[in-house]
Amino acid sequence: MARPSRPGARQALLEAARIEFSRAGVHGARVEDMTRRAGLSKGAFYLHFRSKEEAFRELLQRLLGALEEAADRRHEAAGRLDEAERRGGRRTPTAPDRLEAECALDVELLELLWRHRQLVAVVDRSGAERWGPMVAEFRQRLRARTAERLRERQAAGLLRADVDAAVAADVIMGSYEDFGRRMAGLREKPDLVAWGRSFLTLLYQGLLTRRSPRAARRTT
Repeated sequence: MARPSRPGARQALLEAARIEFSRAGVHGARVEDMTRRAGLSKGAFYLHFRSKEEAFRELLQRLLGALEEAADRRHEAAGRLDEAERRGGRRTPTAPDRLEAECALDVELLELLWRHRQLVAVVDRSGAERWGPMVAEFRQRLRARTAERLRERQAAGLLRADVDAAVAADVIMGSYEDFGRRMAGLREKPDLVAWGRSFLTLLYQGLLTRRSPRAARRTT
């Protein structure tokens, strides 16, 4: 008869595993060090995981799931801003207000990347064969959702229609991925708000619909 697991043991083991993977990578991490850090036995580890690779897979799945949920919340909140812009009236967000609102949404994603930056680095170091398919599926889903959201905004007249939404989605995904990788080498937390604000400014300089000079003069 299998021994019952201690309450909270799985989470304690995962947290210890995350630290050991960050320190030594998947190949170099040892189950003994994980269990010692968690204050548990090797037997307790194998009650929950068949191998250290299985523990790493769960950590990666959790991170990708959290990123996907944060991206969905960001798209939903941006959709509410779009609706307010279409309705017009006194509550219509100004361009600076909208940029700040979207920047705040983006920071949630950036905070996730910062907290798990070493895990991102481990994936890169471990090679594409083992973890590549899982990460590729995540990228494909997120890229497709981002492109779809951009097309919706283009159809509503909120973004330029002459820019390929798939290309814009590539730019957005690539920028986040590159920044996430760069954070893995940083000891001090960068200014995530400043990065998000600069990124959105650059993005919207190319994507926002442009008014004619005559229309611009009428509003000044």
